[in-house]
Amino acid sequence: MYNLKREPPWFFHQIENYYHIFLDIRFNNKNYHDEMINFSIELDVQGFEGLLFYMYKPDVRKLRFGLYNHSIDQIHDISDLTYKLNGGSLKNLDFVIIPFGYFKDEHKFRLFIKTKKLEPSYDIHAWTPSYLFKNIKSVIKIANQYSELIPIDDIKGYYYQVDRAFKGNETGRLFDLINFLVELDKSVDEISNESLFEPMDRDIKALVTKSNEFLFELSQKSVPLGLKNILRELERLKFNVDSLSKEEIFNWLDNLIEFYSEKP
Repeated sequence: MYNLKREPPWFFHQIENYYHIFLDIRFNNKNYHDEMINFSIELDVQGFEGLLFYMYKPDVRKLRFGLYNHSIDQIHDISDLTYKLNGGSLKNLDFVIIPFGYFKDEHKFRLFIKTKKLEPSYDIHAWTPSYLFKNIKSVIKIANQYSELIPIDDIKGYYYQVDRAFKGNETGRLFDLINFLVELDKSVDEISNESLFEPMDRDIKALVTKSNEFLFELSQKSVPLGLKNILRELERLKFNVDSLSKEEIFNWLDNLIEFYSEKP
């Protein structure tokens, strides 16, 4: 089950076991006659710490991807993005973002798609993997579906918030994704006996270098990510303690204990 107004994105079966966010992007100017669309995405993510991977197809035989190291409340400008119009038709563009790391309880994000001459619009869907472990040797998948994210109004713009079931993937699983890209780079069309994608060897090597660098930076932090978030919440409590009643202070501490005691 996909809960989409059209066919699922081309990459779905390769990433269905990852938590991910899928952007269904449309470019709405019918009078656009250029062969190439140039655009950028400004991504503002709050309450997340880890790595953000993105991937999309700018052309039939091309695959573009990148990786960002993300600290709490940070903005990234994913620039120099392109999309080739094959046959001159304005079709939907599939763009996926896969988080590797840790979300706080109240995480949210917003994004802006910027392009000249066109009016972009988009829908955002979140995917949460779902499994039922029958025993150690077998896994039965439960039918799942994309859930459309509805924007919430905010003074600074429209934000999106995924529910508490959505998490970041374990950072170590990033290398599983890189292996998937390597397999795609080797894939050959059975009919034409030609590569399905233009060579990605250089891009994959750059991604591996970035992954090693970013994961090393995360591992060198003196305070674990979970503990850092507890300390931030205690710091917030310290600065608000004068304006709180004793009951409110106890409730705040009880909420902290209940929330973090449920985490592995």
